[in-house]
Amino acid sequence: MAKMKTTCLLIVVLTLTGCVRTLPGPKIDPALASLIPPDTILLAGARLDKLEETPIYKRSLANRPVPVIDDFPKQIGLNVRRQDLWELLLISDGKQSVVLGRGKFSDEAEPRIERPGAQRFGYKGFNLVGDEREAVLLVSPSVIGVGPTPALRSLIDNKGKSNGPPSNLTAQLKDMPAEAIFWAVYGGGVTKLPFNAPGDMANVNKIIASIQSGSIYLDLRAGVNGLATGNCGSDQDAKSLYDALRGLTGLARLAVPKDKPEEGRLLDGLRVTQDSHKVNIHIEEPEELVDPLLNLWLGRAN
Repeated sequence: MAKMKTTCLLIVVLTLTGCVRTLPGPKIDPALASLIPPDTILLAGARLDKLEETPIYKRSLANRPVPVIDDFPKQIGLNVRRQDLWELLLISDGKQSVVLGRGKFSDEAEPRIERPGAQRFGYKGFNLVGDEREAVLLVSPSVIGVGPTPALRSLIDNKGKSNGPPSNLTAQLKDMPAEAIFWAVYGGGVTKLPFNAPGDMANVNKIIASIQSGSIYLDLRAGVNGLATGNCGSDQDAKSLYDALRGLTGLARLAVPKDKPEEGRLLDGLRVTQDSHKVNIHIEEPEELVDPLLNLWLGRAN
């Protein structure tokens, strides 16, 4: 009888376990997600621990300077090895932005931040290093933030109150594959972009500002694959954005040097489509074009 009860219990447990479904989308470390304020309109993440496991990283990025990885340790004033930096998360309310890092920053209880002229001060039990304009926030030995000091204080004020990304950003994250290495979601709220363009290109500001929400992700497991999506307020706005992107693609093709045909093939891997009020850029770059793509993005490797 006892054996039968045990068997039945195992069957129930296995059945329930099989019914548990992991929500799709790239995962955000809970230690970072708990710091996302409710007024966030833009999130961008980089899963650096997963990036280092990809063949692309081992073959083409391991010995090449990569700003998205190398700049954060410089900003926080620590000498952090790449393998000790696991995840980055940019948080913005449209006015100020903070970058959070998750990793092994110190073997001690608190890492020693070295920033010339910076002062150490406290706020609600947390230590900051910097000044009233910009600082580094020491959340824990494995979580550090950098950005405008008022924005860092806002993160502290909301710590423990956050349930992760706002619902409109969470909805977009669910449409992405869990394997996405780089991703970003935008929930709207920016009415004017911070640049001006001359001549006919002045319309770019207006066209991009018509995007009410959007997202992008890159999957680097085999080549470079991804999707960028912009949701516009109307079908006409989407048509304007679609036409502008097609026009830029055409101009880019005209600018491809004759002695670099691989750059033209890179453009073949970008496909622009419109679906009602939504515009998509499909990204499908094969393995053999990864190095030319990286050379364009990061410059040629030494």
